[in-house]
Amino acid sequence: MKREQLKDLGLSDEQIGLIMALHGQTVNELNKGLATAEQERDQFKEQLDSNQTELDTLKESAKGNEDLTKQLTDLQEKFDTVKSESETKLSEQQKDFAIKLALKEAAALDEDIVLGQLDKDTIKVVEGKLQGFDEQLKGLQENKAFLFQQAESEQNPAPRIVTGGNPGTIQQNTGSLDQQMKSEGFNLTNYLTQEGDNE
Repeated sequence: MKREQLKDLGLSDEQIGLIMALHGQTVNELNKGLATAEQERDQFKEQLDSNQTELDTLKESAKGNEDLTKQLTDLQEKFDTVKSESETKLSEQQKDFAIKLALKEAAALDEDIVLGQLDKDTIKVVEGKLQGFDEQLKGLQENKAFLFQQAESEQNPAPRIVTGGNPGTIQQNTGSLDQQMKSEGFNLTNYLTQEGDNE
């Protein structure tokens, strides 16, 4: 959302300032959520590394003891499974935050609904940037424009006002009655109705 876009909608500087402040708060909240997720991920990685070191130490000391070695092997497999699942969940959470932030910038009316319309499997977060997102976003903006905030002129097109009667033979009351009666498609009822309205 940019100030120029809001100016184009005919908003005053004061209104633009208020909208930008609210928008900034929302973006800041999403950024905080993303930062928190990244911090949790880093702490989790540190914990996993520490646990892996302890497991490796236990394996070394268990050499020669088959029962203990088997238990440690089972424990390693469980640990690897939990590590893999946790990393996947954290990665998905980070991706969701990044996509929601991008949808907020794209003026989505409800980020969660639009997020559900995206094929998240094809979207990747690489060096903090989304790949495979812009193409899907453009497609949604074209095919499901109702999910996004529209410019004022697109939301409320100028009404087309026509006079009553048969739209195919709309008559303008120009000239005298005699001149109009000679024209093709003249409608006396419409003429009299318009004359009555003009008085």
